[in-house]
Amino acid sequence: MPKIMIVDDEPHIVKSVKMILEKRGYDVIGAESGRECIQKLEKERVDLILMDFFMPEMDGRMVIEEIREIPDLKGTKIAILTSAEFRGRGMEILKELNILDYITKPIDIDDFTSRIKKIMKGNDRH
Repeated sequence: MPKIMIVDDEPHIVKSVKMILEKRGYDVIGAESGRECIQKLEKERVDLILMDFFMPEMDGRMVIEEIREIPDLKGTKIAILTSAEFRGRGMEILKELNILDYITKPIDIDDFTSRIKKIMKGNDRH
């Protein structure tokens, strides 16, 4: 069963996305900060990380850069889950970080689950 980590500083987002994905057969773990994400990844591996980009303390970019520095985690699939819209330089940053997709909140459940399936099957870009 594929394992997905949701990283968002808003607990209700972690809880609701976790519920959506678990209903579709995914094993899901949550983290409410970048630091918690890194700590959990030191103990267990995941197939995909859904990361909020704008969080206090460690923002998504900092967390992703740290993940990419850990040899065992370097190839972990990462998608952004955010309320922001990325354009221009923002899209360049996502590309530099090897982000597979970015999904805007609030999520459309059908679109969201379809995109997760594509990412998990290896269809890297939406």
